Amino acid sequence: MGQKKDNRAAGRHSAPAGRERPRREALKDNYYYEDRQFEDVSSYSSESRRQLDRAAVKRAKMAPQRQGPARRGRSAPKPKRRINAGAVIAWMVFLLVVGGVGLFIYMFSGLKVTDLGGDLAVSAGQAGVKNIAMFGVDSRDGENVGRSDAVMVLSIDSRSHTLKMSSFMRDSNVYIEGYGYDKLTHAYAYGGPELAVRTINQNFRLDITDYITVNFYDMTEIVDAFGGVELELTGEEMLEVNRNLFNLSREAENEGSKAPIRHDDYFTATDGTHNMIDGEFIGGKYLLNGAQAVAYSRIRYIGGDGERTSRQHEVLKGLLQRAKQRTVFSWPSIVHGVVPHCETSMDFMDMVKQVPFAFGHIKMESATFPGAAEGAYDAKNENGQYVMGFDEELMRENLHRFIYGDK
Repeated sequence: MGQKKDNRAAGRHSAPAGRERPRREALKDNYYYEDRQFEDVSSYSSESRRQLDRAAVKRAKMAPQRQGPARRGRSAPKPKRRINAGAVIAWMVFLLVVGGVGLFIYMFSGLKVTDLGGDLAVSAGQAGVKNIAMFGVDSRDGENVGRSDAVMVLSIDSRSHTLKMSSFMRDSNVYIEGYGYDKLTHAYAYGGPELAVRTINQNFRLDITDYITVNFYDMTEIVDAFGGVELELTGEEMLEVNRNLFNLSREAENEGSKAPIRHDDYFTATDGTHNMIDGEFIGGKYLLNGAQAVAYSRIRYIGGDGERTSRQHEVLKGLLQRAKQRTVFSWPSIVHGVVPHCETSMDFMDMVKQVPFAFGHIKMESATFPGAAEGAYDAKNENGQYVMGFDEELMRENLHRFIYGDK
């Protein structure tokens, strides 16, 4: 009987023949459980401890499954390419240069550049002041020939950031080389801009080497390129504008071209009509379009030549004031609309040099010569033509004082 008890005891603690006994693993609290579902939980110190141990074993079994087999065919990550800063900067400079050249070509396409040759009899000027002669002609054939209705000197004073306009009475009696004393306006007709510049330099001792000629017949397009010009008009001037608009329309019809005048261009009188005989108009500040500005500049029957010159001054000053009100981004379109109607001796680099002057606050001053301060008087030349005489020495002194600030 004792032998049978030993066999049963051995059967409880030993694996059957041919079967490997399952491995036991130690728990942290020195209790054991088997790999299969059997667990010895009779002696766990606490239920929470048992749950923690079971969770740790489950995580250990699941870790290889989550990782999964290694992916095949996956290439190694490529090294990042380093950006060449020098190449980027070079491309940016290239694009800026190309864009700048293209912009200037767009702005100045159609500009007629003519070199001033010969001896201009230039006198010494002053550093920081650039004098440019400006002539206004009224040519219907597109050629900048004939008398200059407007004769001015634009002085760019970079010292005080001031643009000064000196306007000369076109009937001023001056010496013209090869022709003797004659009206200043005739110099351009006799020898073009070269003789006109030489005449100004010789008579007024200036240092002008460049010029700009504007065809006032095309002033309509020029003013419209600026978006109009704001001017103060009297009722009498508004009546004359209407009359000149009608005359401009007739001129265009006689030349076989389409009249640039529209019905809305005429000012409306107090009776609601466009009366051009005896209409009454209410004066004030108006925004004039191109056709209206040309008609205003051509007023001849209010005042004399001095007032007509003053009105041309007002148009130019109004355009400059208009330009100051526009943003820098609108300048290319303005220049593009103006330059086809201009002629100049200034090349590309001469214009670039004046670009810094355009930035910032520009002051504007204007004066007309000769006047009472220069002893101006009416006279007749040897040909019996009306001219304006003046004291030449006073004229030079006052002109230099205005341009250079000489005392």
